[in-house]
Amino acid sequence: MAQAATLKVEVRKEVSKKENKKLLNNGFIIGVINQKGLESIPVAVKKDEFRRALKDNGRNAIFKLEDSDKNSYDVMVKTIDLTPMKYEYHHVDFQKVSLTEEIKVDVALRFIGSDLLKQKRLILNRQMDTILIAGLPQNIPDAIEIDVTDSGNGDSIYVSDLKLAEGLSTDIDPTQLIASISEAKAAAVETEEDSEDAVVSEAQASTEE
Repeated sequence: MAQAATLKVEVRKEVSKKENKKLLNNGFIIGVINQKGLESIPVAVKKDEFRRALKDNGRNAIFKLEDSDKNSYDVMVKTIDLTPMKYEYHHVDFQKVSLTEEIKVDVALRFIGSDLLKQKRLILNRQMDTILIAGLPQNIPDAIEIDVTDSGNGDSIYVSDLKLAEGLSTDIDPTQLIASISEAKAAAVETEEDSEDAVVSEAQASTEE
């Protein structure tokens, strides 16, 4: 279950390139709080605090944003924009949510035991990396785990095989293939050079006879 975490934000009174650059230079990330049916609220949050909260709580966590006027908003992170080249946090879109209304979120699929498949000369063929899950915001997990430790050659994993926690569901076709297991075949491929060497050897063998 996603855990709530409190983040202090500053409401951006002035929205301009100059002000945004100043905030970025002072260690902030600029962003907005999107509200259904209402105008978005421009905000700024300390980059280090945001990074730490995201690491500790996960991508799909509920965050309680508190501004200097003591207003609070229950939100989830919708999108994060990174700076070119340096790939640092630049802009974040928060989506205000209600803890009593279901939402739909793309949740990552995390495969457990895939390293052990390599030891058995097996390959995990992924067809899906995320799945759209519906549920209350506080119940949306950061990832859904799929254990492939005991899987063998020819095994397949379908949406119907997922073990979703109580209160979670998906509209994805239950027969949709998520992943399959196959043998890792290391077949030797003969190159043209190898073929020519073989012909020469055969010719030499005929001459020697």
